[in-house]
Amino acid sequence: MRQVVITGMGITLPGAHRPDELWDLAVAGHSQVAPIDRFDTTGHTCPRAGVVADEALGALPNRLRKRMDRFSALALAAADSALADAGLSPDGPAGDIGVYLGNMYAGWEITEPSLRRLYTQGYTGVSPYIASAWFPTAAQGQVTIARGLKGFSKTVSADTAGSALAIGYGMRAIQEGRARVMLCGGAEAPITPYAYTFCTNGGRTSPTGYLPFDSRANGFCVGEGAVFLVLEDAESAHARGARVHARVSGFGVGRARQNEVFAGPGRRALSRVISTAVSEAGISPDLVDYVGLDAQGTVAADEAELAVLESTLGPAGDRRGQTTIKPVTGHLLGAAAAVEAAGALLAIRHGVTPAIASSPTESGATDHHLAPVNRAPRRRPVRNALVNARGADGTVAACLISAA
Repeated sequence: MRQVVITGMGITLPGAHRPDELWDLAVAGHSQVAPIDRFDTTGHTCPRAGVVADEALGALPNRLRKRMDRFSALALAAADSALADAGLSPDGPAGDIGVYLGNMYAGWEITEPSLRRLYTQGYTGVSPYIASAWFPTAAQGQVTIARGLKGFSKTVSADTAGSALAIGYGMRAIQEGRARVMLCGGAEAPITPYAYTFCTNGGRTSPTGYLPFDSRANGFCVGEGAVFLVLEDAESAHARGARVHARVSGFGVGRARQNEVFAGPGRRALSRVISTAVSEAGISPDLVDYVGLDAQGTVAADEAELAVLESTLGPAGDRRGQTTIKPVTGHLLGAAAAVEAAGALLAIRHGVTPAIASSPTESGATDHHLAPVNRAPRRRPVRNALVNARGADGTVAACLISAA
């Protein structure tokens, strides 16, 4: 099958609109999770989130921006950055470029005010763009329409594993000759009163702070944003002289029962998909030297993930860095695995495994890490980076990204 390389990366994240900005935050351990000021958070479990500054969307024309929800605008900004990084002009011939995007909560920025106005002003107060703005595939559609991308495109909704599947499925499309170039990643914008109620009622947000792999962990803090990677057929990339960041060398996907995915029985499913990804990459388990952790942010789920890594890849010791970028941005739900993939790419580029940042807590204390995860940045070459993802719907996935 064809070899798949990564030739572009674009991000629109809290505190980071370029990959080097995300890397600086990750290495410094600076979390961008802060008190929510968009609406009254009284009654919500977690009053904090990672929010993208509005200036990050300033390049989008107002006429275009008002037609789409925030999560679509975030996706379009990240897609443009990724295409530019890959040397593919978004305004040039699109050819067979496709889009695979992971999303969990769709868009509510346009819909919520319109529904309120429906009951106060009648139907004249409803935005005519709701029908094409709110649903999960809207971001994928806006990217393809705005930039004339004509390849096969799809939105993947698989709880917090969506963007891992988007990357894996994009890899498969290129391997099997169904695509030459794929934009793969995820986008979320759940920081609105109604959408954030879903987060609270889901019981997975933390009242104190996002402390993954910490003995006090009790959930995560949500973030908004978008990440896209440009996946490309290696021969095509070479022919046009593209810079290659890394390769997508392995992918595995499986299922566990919904009520077991983060517990003991879910370990078997995670172990199988990790083994599948490593096997496809053609390496031995001991050559995985970086893991972008799923990091659900509960002691039971995090301990289960660490146990699987030890049983499947062997003890981490000093040979394997295990970390997560998510506390820097907040947990981006359906786009979270794409954030982790961006972190893995940057770790390969810089030869450093960042420490796990902890979002602020009421006490400010964060020194209760479970072993073995990175407590401080570690400088060491990274050749093979594994990205784990688990969804509460039972989806389990793993992607392996290798140095070019």
